[in-house]
Amino acid sequence: MIRRLLAAATMTLPLMTLPGASPQAQTLDTSLQTIRTSVVQALGVEASTVRISIAGNILLVERTDQALNRAGHGARDAEASRIAPVVSKVLADKPGLKKIHTIRVLYVLKAGGSTKNVDSVDFRKGPSGAFTLHTT
Repeated sequence: MIRRLLAAATMTLPLMTLPGASPQAQTLDTSLQTIRTSVVQALGVEASTVRISIAGNILLVERTDQALNRAGHGARDAEASRIAPVVSKVLADKPGLKKIHTIRVLYVLKAGGSTKNVDSVDFRKGPSGAFTLHTT
């Protein structure tokens, strides 16, 4: 019986020291939180209006802002141009995020349980490593 308890403890101990996520996932979560905090501080907005995620090689900055959603593209473009350098600076310090080639700032409208994209502004990484506004 003691052997079974020791065997069970030996098998579950590693699970207790790594609570549900690999070290790489924890590092990514920390990096995304750092980016979110930097954007919130740079814009002086509520943290609940900024969401950061990654889709493939694209870093998504989702902004929920009623006033900007009613404004024209120029106002959203101006704010996105303030966001991109902040994100770029954090990305430069995170070797695990070097694969990111696009910063996409999404302006969304949330109503009930649904989300509607109002606008998006892309910044692409050039040969020098700098992110610049992408226009079509």
